[in-house]
Order: sequence, then C-alpha cells, then structure tokens
Amino acid sequence: MIHGRNAVLEAARAGQVVKVFQASGLGHDPRLDELARLAPIEVVPPERLEAIAAGVHQGVAAELKPRREWTLKELLATDPTLLVALDGIMDPQNLGAILRSAEVAGAAGAIIPEHRSAPLSAAAVKASSGASELLRVAHVSGIPSAIAEVKRAGIWCAALDVRGETAPWEFDLTQAVCIVIGSEGEGVHRLVRERCDVRIRLPVAGHVSSFNASAAAAALLYEVQRQRAGSKTTRP
Repeated sequence: MIHGRNAVLEAARAGQVVKVFQASGLGHDPRLDELARLAPIEVVPPERLEAIAAGVHQGVAAELKPRREWTLKELLATDPTLLVALDGIMDPQNLGAILRSAEVAGAAGAIIPEHRSAPLSAAAVKASSGASELLRVAHVSGIPSAIAEVKRAGIWCAALDVRGETAPWEFDLTQAVCIVIGSEGEGVHRLVRERCDVRIRLPVAGHVSSFNASAAAAALLYEVQRQRAGSKTTRP
C-alpha cells in the first residue's frame, strides 16, 4: 500500500496499481482525473482512508501489484549504461529520494542489499514519488560481491566518497557506470570503496563537510546527465 497523490499517480502510470482508495469530499485536482482513467477508484470515508494509509496520505492511497523481483544477473542482462548501488542507506526518505533522482537521470536500475538497508516501504515509495515502481530493483546479499559482478559485466563502479581523489568532471561518466552511494554516517564501506574503480568527491565551499546522501546522489547523477548531453552535441 502506498499513499500520496504524486506517488500513487506515478505508480498508476507504471501500471502497478490494483486499486485506488480516495477520501470523499476532495476538491478538484487534475491528478485525480488522470488516476480515474488509469485505475479503478473506490471513494471511502476519510476515517477509513486514515486506517488504510496509516500516514499522511493527501486523500489518496493505493494497493499495488506484487513487485517484480530482479536478480542482479537479470538486471545486468538488460545492458544498462547507468545503475545506482545503495550501500547502507537506512533512512527510507533518503532511499526514496535517491531512487527518484536515479529514475529522473535515466538509470536502468538500482542495487540494494538485503541487509543493512531501509526496506522499500510505503514511506520510501512515497519519498520516491513513485519512481521506485518504475526502476528495476535488484536485491543482493552484499554490495562488495555485487560490485565485483557489475565490473565483470564491463561497467565502471564509482563510489561517492568525501575523501575521494577525483572530482566528478574529471571522470568520464558517459561510459557505462554504476554510482555507489553510502550512508550518512559511514559513507561507502571500506571493502566497497576498495572494489570500486574510482572514488568521486563532491567539492564543498561551506563549513559543513559534506552533502547528505540523497543530495550528493542527485548532484552526481546530474553530472552524469550533463556529460552525456554534452557528448551527444559534440560528436559528429
């Protein structure tokens, strides 16, 4: 079950919604009109929606189809040019925000460990604005072994690291790449850093030493898009 108008709408656009529950008495909203065209809607009393959603729902909640479980092998078989790997992201809001940025940037999928990670809960789905329903998500037993498999598939692995030696614009992000994002406190774990091809540092000018995880991921994913857009305009 997910809630929030944007999250429910994006999930419906992705064909993932079984049924929408809408609180009675809502004012006009074009998003609700589009929802009505995409999925069956049951109008319910607001108190029933409160019980269904158990959270801030903006008057809408939805039952989703079972999520397809991707293996890493299946994900790599799609020949991705951009992936994200999440190493120890425990906050569902950060998880959802990173998945949203990844989908907006055109990532083919995300790699998430089975342990030491926030689950893809309703809170994470809402924070992703439904992007989690559009991305292929592969759960793996551990990120270090996943990085090794990604590299064997010919994909460069770049870790976001506050102690990294490379600025984003110094690395060729037009090639197939997996961006590895670590947790707020520890960052990318040592073994993961060692297995990555490059450690990328976002420069900071203020007194705070680093961006938070989701902001850092968005900044680097934007640089991926900037480089790739530039390469398309300069190549004959």
